[in-house]
This record gives sequence, structure tokens and C-alpha cells, in this order.
Amino acid sequence: MPRSTGSSNCGSQGLRARIGPSRRGQMSDSGKPLPNKAIIAIGMLFVAVGIFALLGVSGVLPQGSTAPDRAPSWMGWLICLMFSCAGIIIITRGLTGATDSSGELPASAPPFLRSLNDFLAIVVVCSLATTLTWVAFGPGARHFSTTVGGAGLFFRTSGSSDIPGRIAFGLASVIGWTIAAFMVLGWARRRRR
Repeated sequence: MPRSTGSSNCGSQGLRARIGPSRRGQMSDSGKPLPNKAIIAIGMLFVAVGIFALLGVSGVLPQGSTAPDRAPSWMGWLICLMFSCAGIIIITRGLTGATDSSGELPASAPPFLRSLNDFLAIVVVCSLATTLTWVAFGPGARHFSTTVGGAGLFFRTSGSSDIPGRIAFGLASVIGWTIAAFMVLGWARRRRR
């Protein structure tokens, strides 16, 4: 029975040596991370959703019947901004070869891209917080539906009893604005260095 010569290559190093290098974190010959095409494609999908929302709000795409309690048009612009900025962040991460989930670009990324990444992340969080704030505190009736248990039992609240939904969105908006404040403070600290 022949003996295995790779017994000293135990663990993940031995496994990587046998199957080849992984795509994640792979470097080019110049020492820069290679772009990740799958991440770039996901980013392009987010930008496309943002453009789709923009076409809907600007009247290029047909819209359904207008409800009396319809959201204002600036909400569509905000959704467009949110998805487009998130898509640009994802594309930037794919182009720079970012592999971790910290939200930071690699150290090899240009400072301009790092600042742009931080700024766009703040825009996304502020846009989301603004949307939550409008749902919680904006004028007009709200229609929320709630699932009871996992059985798929639904009941709808009417415009007169929309208080639980407004409270939930109000709490979510406070959390969103708190996260945005911490992000702005962190960005300001990094820019001072």
C-alpha cells in the first residue's frame, strides 16, 4: 500500500494545495486584488433596480391606478437613490477585490474610492431612515398587514388603527438615524487622520 506524501499538508493549506487557489482574495501578477465579476454583476442589478424605480417615478414606465393615499413622488426618487448608491458600493467592492464583510475597501484601494464608499453608505442609510420616518410620521392613512405565527394567517389594520405599524416604523426610523449618526461620526474621524 503506497504511503501518502501529503500527510504534512494537513488542514486547509493542504486542501488548497490539492484543489488550487481560491478565487476569493486572488491577486494579479502586479499584487493587486482581481475584480470579482459576480459581485460586480450583483451591483449592476442593484443599479438597474434603482433605474427602474426612477423610470417609474418619472412617468416613463406605466403606473397602476393612483390610490388616494399614494406615497409622494420624492419617495420614488429616494428609493432610486438608495438602490443606485448601494449598487455603486457593491460594484466598487467587486472592482477592488474586497473580500471581507466589514464594509471597508482593501488598503490598496485609492483614498478617493474609500471616501466615496463611506459617503455612499451614509446616503443609503439616511435614505432608508428617511423612508421609515415618512411611513411612521407622514400624513395620511397607513395600511399594514401582520402575520400571526408562521401559519400564514393575515389580518389587515384599517386607517383608523394604524398605530402599531406607525410605532414599529417609528422605532425603526430612530434606529436608522442612530446608525446614520454613528456612520457620520466614524467617517469624520477617519477623514481627520
